[in-house]
Amino acid sequence: MKGDIIRFSSLSKKFREFNVLKNVTLSVDHGEVFCLLGPNGSGKTTMINCLLSLLNPESGSIEVFGSENIQEGKRRIGVLLEDDGFYRDMNAENNLKVICLIKGADFSIIPEILKKFGLYEHRKKKVNKLSQGMRKRLALASSLIGDPELIIWDEPYNGLDPSGFNFLRGLIKELNEKGKTLFISTHLLSEVEKTSSKIGLIFQGEMKETLTVNEIIKKHESIEGFYFNHIKNSY
Repeated sequence: MKGDIIRFSSLSKKFREFNVLKNVTLSVDHGEVFCLLGPNGSGKTTMINCLLSLLNPESGSIEVFGSENIQEGKRRIGVLLEDDGFYRDMNAENNLKVICLIKGADFSIIPEILKKFGLYEHRKKKVNKLSQGMRKRLALASSLIGDPELIIWDEPYNGLDPSGFNFLRGLIKELNEKGKTLFISTHLLSEVEKTSSKIGLIFQGEMKETLTVNEIIKKHESIEGFYFNHIKNSY
């Protein structure tokens, strides 16, 4: 498959009178590790919520897999949001069974997934008894059920310790080598440089620039230079 998997066209979103997204245009190609980079409050989560049809924009359009109806491709998408949506009084294993039922996946995949994410020995623990890092690993695991083509992660590093960061870097590389497309939002410059193939910088609701990592190094010398060249006059 070639071409874009996600396309935002002139997307705008308001909360009351505040313009959260301002005429955002962006495309993400098949097989990319695309990072949506920006400081907290820049519009990253709003953009993802619009992408997933959790929010309705004031104007503009979004296409996923060539369609404006995300329901048509929802089983081809894996998602991690800030609110993981787990049943807190249900154990880790049974929460994954719920996701399997939603995605039409077989329960037999669950032990392997739990082992991969270092959660097998904790599978019978209720979610409310898991540490923050374990819950994040469980959320990452749930996003991969159903072998999705497109993976959308909103701030996946939040709650992870250094070993979790290292695990996630390896996971991103593994998924990308399998041909998956990843759309990842974060504000962590160091992780962006280590994992992304293309980066889009959003600030105050506006897409400032979208470049490959090599283009950024050539034009701005570093990811940090790219970042601060766009926001330095705004604080």
